[in-house]
Amino acid sequence: MKKKSIKITLGVLCIGVVLICLCIQFVLNKDTKKLEKEEEKLKTLTIKTKSNKEIECEYVHVEDNQFYIKIPKKFQSLEQEIILKKYSGDVPDIVFSNEETTINVAISLTENKIENNSIKSYIASMEKLLKNTSNILDTKIYKVDGHTVGQMKLITPASDTDIYNNMLCFSYQGKLVIVTFNCTIDLMEEWQDVGDFIIDSLFFKE
Repeated sequence: MKKKSIKITLGVLCIGVVLICLCIQFVLNKDTKKLEKEEEKLKTLTIKTKSNKEIECEYVHVEDNQFYIKIPKKFQSLEQEIILKKYSGDVPDIVFSNEETTINVAISLTENKIENNSIKSYIASMEKLLKNTSNILDTKIYKVDGHTVGQMKLITPASDTDIYNNMLCFSYQGKLVIVTFNCTIDLMEEWQDVGDFIIDSLFFKE
């Protein structure tokens, strides 16, 4: 009986070891696939518009800040005086734009203090603030390289047309950063996928 008991115990242990090995292998495979996906995202620098026009991008970062985002190569950085004319209220620090300035990627490096764990409540308060004046299409919270990122898609009214915005915000060195892809509403369908491509390209190198 004792020998039989030992054999059963050893059998159970062997099964347990096999199951643990299988679980480890599953986790490793999952992590490998995730890394491969992230690597592919970094390498992919072209995206097509709805009409199949290919847009070539490059990664840029602002000053000494170690966060990067893809910007179409043909976009130009606007002069400060043009930015001041184009934007009212909270004026972004940097704007990359097409020749007609109808499609933009704006970056605001604010002095507003905010911690990583406050981004969710910040997005919630923004949604509450804007819901009466804008058409909010979607909001979500996710992680990028350990940073909590809040994203909001919305349509806002302007003086002569409505504007489609794909906005994200995050805490960097304890301060709020906002990055927005926007275009006039008539270009939304054509450029929406490009906007997603740009906004989803954010990564941090610290």
